[in-house]
Amino acid sequence: MNRLNSSLVNQDTYMTKRLLITSILGILGVFLAFSSTMAQSNRLSLGIVIPEQDTVEYSFSRYRVAANTHPEAQAFINGKEVKVYSSGAFVDMVFPGDDITPIEFKVVLKGDTLVQTRYLVTPSYKKSLSSVSASNQKPALSTSEKISNKKWFVSENNSGWNANQWYGPDEVIQLSAKATPGVSVFAQLPASEHKIKLHEQSTPGEYTAYMQVPTHAPYGEGGIEYEVRGKWFKRASSAGESMIRWGGLPRIGIVNSSDAYLNIGLGSDRLGGAKYGSLYEGVELQIVGEREGLYKVQLSPSLHAWIPTRFVDLEEGYYEPEQVLTGNIRISGPGLAGNTTDDHDIITVSLGKRLPYIIHTELDPNTIVVDIFGATSNTNWKILYDHAEGINELRWKQIEDNRFRLIIDIAHKRHWGYDVRYGWGGQMQIMVKYPPTIEDATKPLTNRVIAVDAGHGGRNNGSLGATGTMEKEVTLAISKKLQELLEEAGAKVVMTRTDDSYLYMSERADIIRKADAELLVSIHANSIGYSTDPREMKGTGAFYKHMAYKPLAEVMYKKMRELGFEDYGLTGSFNFSLNAPTDFPNVLVETAFMSNPEEEIILLDPYYQRKMAAQIVEGLIEYYNAFAAWPHESLQMND
Repeated sequence: MNRLNSSLVNQDTYMTKRLLITSILGILGVFLAFSSTMAQSNRLSLGIVIPEQDTVEYSFSRYRVAANTHPEAQAFINGKEVKVYSSGAFVDMVFPGDDITPIEFKVVLKGDTLVQTRYLVTPSYKKSLSSVSASNQKPALSTSEKISNKKWFVSENNSGWNANQWYGPDEVIQLSAKATPGVSVFAQLPASEHKIKLHEQSTPGEYTAYMQVPTHAPYGEGGIEYEVRGKWFKRASSAGESMIRWGGLPRIGIVNSSDAYLNIGLGSDRLGGAKYGSLYEGVELQIVGEREGLYKVQLSPSLHAWIPTRFVDLEEGYYEPEQVLTGNIRISGPGLAGNTTDDHDIITVSLGKRLPYIIHTELDPNTIVVDIFGATSNTNWKILYDHAEGINELRWKQIEDNRFRLIIDIAHKRHWGYDVRYGWGGQMQIMVKYPPTIEDATKPLTNRVIAVDAGHGGRNNGSLGATGTMEKEVTLAISKKLQELLEEAGAKVVMTRTDDSYLYMSERADIIRKADAELLVSIHANSIGYSTDPREMKGTGAFYKHMAYKPLAEVMYKKMRELGFEDYGLTGSFNFSLNAPTDFPNVLVETAFMSNPEEEIILLDPYYQRKMAAQIVEGLIEYYNAFAAWPHESLQMND
């Protein structure tokens, strides 16, 4: 171009034209980029979050659905228009009425339409399909059907015992058989020479007996032998097809893990079975049975508990009960009488072996109650040293045979952590923490070591919002803002995770303990089940397990409610792993509901994430001001 025009224009004219063309091209580029961005932002999309699969088996009368699209689109579920929120989320409830219920998702934007269909299938319909398939095969005859046409026959009949159970002393085994009507039927358990007579019921040919397992019955494992006897000799016999384990109990079991805990019963849910609490490694247990992967533990004549089998090593031979007497009790402060800590009082109880225990706490007055099982009181005095400033008083009593109770009255305004350990032999040590000391009245969190746990992570996504956002992403974002604000307040922050990592709960607890954190706040975002309307369930909540840490949960709950969230409730005795530790105060904060489309918008907003983090910091400042120690009482800030 320069060569073509060099003879017609001077250099200044050329430069002027070049600048003009460059400007026009620049403006055109900006316009094209803007147009491309607008086209991209107006592109119609449809993301279905619930149901997660094309076909879902579902048995309830209603089912929640959640999806997302462009915020300006119209959304329809089975032909009914539903609200599209500013995040693009839309939700509704579907009411299955047939064996197969289609769910049609349709979104419309500026003449464009996207449609997807998913299906709910009832379990009965799915079962019927399996039955049709199975009907094409000739069914195999059962043992009883094979021999019932004989004059003399006997077979096992849906026994009332559990093949996954190890039957111990005093437990009852129900034996049932089908046999020739009007005959004498007997059963013999493995490793037993005793034959048990079954009695014919009102239905001819059905026989039943009940056997209570005696103490120190020999261990047997295998099938049960059944026989029909005539006047002089055996007429028929058969072996049961199911296995049974019985006898050989009680046995000694040794706790083999620092993560061991006692369950109250056999019940369970998504958080596991209800728990009494943890046990120290090396504790001896009296094992009297097993069921569903749990050993049955005899704690006292009137109380049993259950422990996962993986936490126990069984010793050979029967358990021989022996009397374990409690010795005298010593209560020492830091640096005195074997107490090498600088922030604990230690209560030492002399025992002959490592016995199991259950602990609970109370408030107003602050007490720790320890029940030691297998122990009989022979404690005739206690020694309380002056340096043990955290203990007001210690009392004890024998509750029942093999159940010795300690009641520890705490001098502090609130509990700051306690733990049970065993020293040499059977020296039980109950460690009671002192409250941390405020270093700066104007910044009470200065040098305080506070743990922050971002819930879920890695392969554990947590709850899902209708936009497809995962709880693990939200909790990490809030936790990082909380870390920043706590550090601005002078605290030393321990993060259980800082990225999208998967951590076991035990790993998180180890991180907290190794850093000597004084307190834990675990951040979560709530959700509902499939049968609840997500638009109706909303609000914030705080969760604790031990009564000792209810005051911390109360403060956090109050602070989150100040943001305007609705009242979801203060939840106690919560069976969450990071609420289980007793050696540091802890609270789980369910900030808001991911499943509620309005609260999901708040949870995704960085401004509100920071607001929630700020409220938690204010709550911690309030908690430390009220319950931490002050070097001089005159400096203490009043509420």
